[in-house]
Amino acid sequence: MYISIDQSTSSTTIFLYDKNLKLLNKFDKPHKQIQKGSGYVEHDANEIFKNVLFLVKKISKKIRYTNNLFLSITNQRETFVIFDTISGKPLHNAIVWQCRRGQNVCNKINKSKLNRNLIKKNTGLTLDTYFPAPKLVQLLNLNNKLKEKLKKGSALFGTIDTYLIYRLTKQKSYTTDFTNASRTLFFDNKSLKWSKKLLNLFNLNLKILPEVKESSSIFGYTNINGILNKKIPIVGVMGDSQASIFANQCFNRGNTKITLGTGASILTNIGQSFKNQKKIITTLSYVHNNKPSYSYECLINYAGATISWLKYNLKIINSARETNQILNQTKDSQGVVFVPAFVGLSSPHWIPDSKAIIYGLTPSINKNHIVRAALESIAFQIKDYLDDLEKNNKINYNDIYIDGGIVSNTSFMQLLCNTLQKKIHVTNYQDMSSYGALMMGLLGMNIITNFKDMKKLRQKYLVFSPVKNKKMADSYKNWKYILKKFYI
Repeated sequence: MYISIDQSTSSTTIFLYDKNLKLLNKFDKPHKQIQKGSGYVEHDANEIFKNVLFLVKKISKKIRYTNNLFLSITNQRETFVIFDTISGKPLHNAIVWQCRRGQNVCNKINKSKLNRNLIKKNTGLTLDTYFPAPKLVQLLNLNNKLKEKLKKGSALFGTIDTYLIYRLTKQKSYTTDFTNASRTLFFDNKSLKWSKKLLNLFNLNLKILPEVKESSSIFGYTNINGILNKKIPIVGVMGDSQASIFANQCFNRGNTKITLGTGASILTNIGQSFKNQKKIITTLSYVHNNKPSYSYECLINYAGATISWLKYNLKIINSARETNQILNQTKDSQGVVFVPAFVGLSSPHWIPDSKAIIYGLTPSINKNHIVRAALESIAFQIKDYLDDLEKNNKINYNDIYIDGGIVSNTSFMQLLCNTLQKKIHVTNYQDMSSYGALMMGLLGMNIITNFKDMKKLRQKYLVFSPVKNKKMADSYKNWKYILKKFYI
C-alpha cells in the first residue's frame, strides 16, 4: 500500500494505492489564493500543512501497515516558503510561482549581459520572476528581519517539498530533490550543486541550503504528526511537471509531455547532455543512479487559469465543463483573438511585461466566441512553442503525451490535435504527477528495479488523430497576426 501527496497551486490531494497500483481513495482540499496588489500571489503555507494533515486523517482508517508502505510527494514547482528553523512554521506566506513581484530585480540584473549569460549557462533557465531567486531578493529587500534570520540560520528557505518534509519529519530532515532545486536560479544544473556564483549574483546570503537528493532517495521518516501508527519513509519526491514526464515514460529523445493544468508545461526529452540554448529553457528532468536527464521546456502561465478567469472574473461560464459543449456548438471564433498574457508571454516570445487582450469584437460576437477564442489561445501558445522548437532547435518532437485537468474536455483535445497536426496520446488518468512521484518511490524502495519494469505500469491512453480544418488554420494565422501587431 502506498500514499502519495500532490501539493498543487490550487489544492492539496492525497491518494491511497494498493500494491497493484489500483487507486483506493482520493481526497482533495483547496487553499486560498492570496492576491496582494498587481501580480502578487501568495499562499498560506500553514494552511497547506494543515490540509495535508486533514487529508491524511481522512484516509488513515483505510491504511494497511505493510513493510512497503511509504509516502511520496509531488509539488507545485518554484513556489517557496521561508520558515522557522526550530518550529518549522512559516515566517511569511508562500510566494507562488505565478507571482510577479521580482520584476524590478530581473530588470536590474538583465542590464548586464554577463549576468544573463551566467544564469543561462549554469541553469539553462531564463531570468524571469517565474523562478524563486528574483522574488526572494525582492521579499528580503523589504523585510530585513527575514534577511537577517536567513543569514544567521534561524530561518530556512525551501520549495514546497522541502517545507513539507521538514515539518512532517519534526524538523529533522532539511532536504529537497534535484528537480525542485533546479528551479531556484541558484542551483547549477550542469554540476548538480548549489552555486556560490549565482547566490552572489543575486546577493543572497543564506547560511544553510537544503541537502539535494535523487528523487528516488529516502528523504526522512514520518508518522504525519502521530496520525499514522508508525513512521514510514518519505521516498519519491519530484516537482510536478518532472513527475509527469516520468509517469508518461518519456525516456527517449523527442518524447514530449504536455501537462494542462493552471498553466501548461511542455517537456521534450533531449537526453543526458545539458544544452544551453538562447531562447529556450533547458530543464533537469530527473537524476537517477547519478545520471541526469534533461528536457527542453515551455512554461505557459495561463492554460486552465484562462478558463477560471472566464468563470470568476467575466462570469460568462458557470463551470469548466461547459466549455466542451460550447466548442461543439461554436465552430469558429468569428475573428476573435484572445491573448491571455495576464502575467506576460513566455517561451518562445519572452515578453514578461505584456498584458492580455481580447481583439476582434463586433456586434455579432457573443460569449461563446470569446470562450472558444480562450480555448484556442491555449492550443496556439503550445503550437508557437513546438513549431519554434522544431524550426530553430532541430528537435523532432514525437510521441506527444498529454495529461492534466483539461484532458476531460475531449473537444479541446481534438482542437489541440488539429492545431498541432500531430497525433496525440491523452491519458485517461489525470493525476500523472502523483503517479510519477509514486513510480520514483517504487524505484527507491526496490519494488521495481529499473525503467523496463515500469512499462507494465504505464497508464492507458486515448489516441487522437489530426483532421485538417481550414477555419482552425485561419484562426491560427489571425493569432500570429495579432501577436505581431501588438506584442512581437
